[in-house]
Amino acid sequence: MTVYPTNKHLSDYELISPDFPFHLSLNEIRRAFPAHRHDFLECSLVIEGEGLEKINGETHPMRRGTFTLLLPYQIHEIVTTSSESLRLYNCMFAMDLLVPSADPGSRRLLDGVTGNRLPFHQFEESSLPPLVHLFEEMLRESRERRLLSREYVTLKLHETLIRFLRAGERQKPPDPKSELSGKGGYAWSIIEYIHGHYREDMALSDLSARFSLHPSRVSAAIKRHTGTSFVQLLHEIRLRHACGLLAATDMSMLEIALEVGFRSYKGFARVFRESKGLSPGEYRKRRLQQS
Repeated sequence: MTVYPTNKHLSDYELISPDFPFHLSLNEIRRAFPAHRHDFLECSLVIEGEGLEKINGETHPMRRGTFTLLLPYQIHEIVTTSSESLRLYNCMFAMDLLVPSADPGSRRLLDGVTGNRLPFHQFEESSLPPLVHLFEEMLRESRERRLLSREYVTLKLHETLIRFLRAGERQKPPDPKSELSGKGGYAWSIIEYIHGHYREDMALSDLSARFSLHPSRVSAAIKRHTGTSFVQLLHEIRLRHACGLLAATDMSMLEIALEVGFRSYKGFARVFRESKGLSPGEYRKRRLQQS
C-alpha cells in the first residue's frame, strides 16, 4: 500500500503568529518521525542521540553536530538508531524572513539557502559551541518577547544559516539533474518564483511561458512536490500574508486584498472563508481578542 507524506503548513501551528512566521523548540524523538513535507523552511541541530534522516529518498546519518536545512516541500522522515532518544533543536520559519527588504541585494541569503548544495552538514565538536549558543539565544529570546525580540531572532537566524552555508562550501553538491535539486531543478525554481511574485497577477500560462515548459508539466511538478494545485498553492501563500496583515495592521480589507495579490475584496473574502472557515473581518476580531 502506498503511504503518502503528511502535508503541513505554518498556519497549522497555533503557536506561530501569522505576522512573525517563526517557531523554535527543543524536541525529543524516541523512535521515529513519519514522512512529511511542508510549505515552510526548517532547520535542525542534533545535540544528543543518533539516527537516520531521509530527504527526498536520500538518507544521511544524524548525530551530535548534524545540522539539516530543509527547503519547502522536501519529503523527509527520521528514525533513531541508538538506545537513547534523538534530541534536537527544530526551527520552522517562512521564506519571508530571509528577504528583509525589496533591495535586490537582500536576496543573497535566500539565494544561498536555495542554492545547489547538500541539505546537511556535520559540525565537529570544536566548532559546535557557537552554533548551540545561537539556538539557545533564539529560543530564549522567542520565549521572553523582549524589546525588538523579533528583529533579534531574525538576525540570529540569519547568522545561523550563514554559518551553515559557509561550512558547506567544500561539500559535494547533489545531483543537478534532480527535478527539485536546488537551482538545477525546475520544480524548485517554479515554486520559488511563485513565493516571490504572488502579489502579481499570475496564471499557469505565465509560468509555462517563463520556464519554457508545457502547462501540464508545470502543473504536474507543482502537484507532485507540494501536494496541491497551482491555484491552491498561490492562494495559500497569499492568505498567509493576509493573515499577518489582518493581525498586525489596521489596513482595510480592500487594501489587504490588493496588497496580497487579489483583484477584488469579493474574491479575497470568498477564498479566505473557504480556507479559514470565517471571514477576514471575523479573523481579525478573533486575533485581537487573543492578543
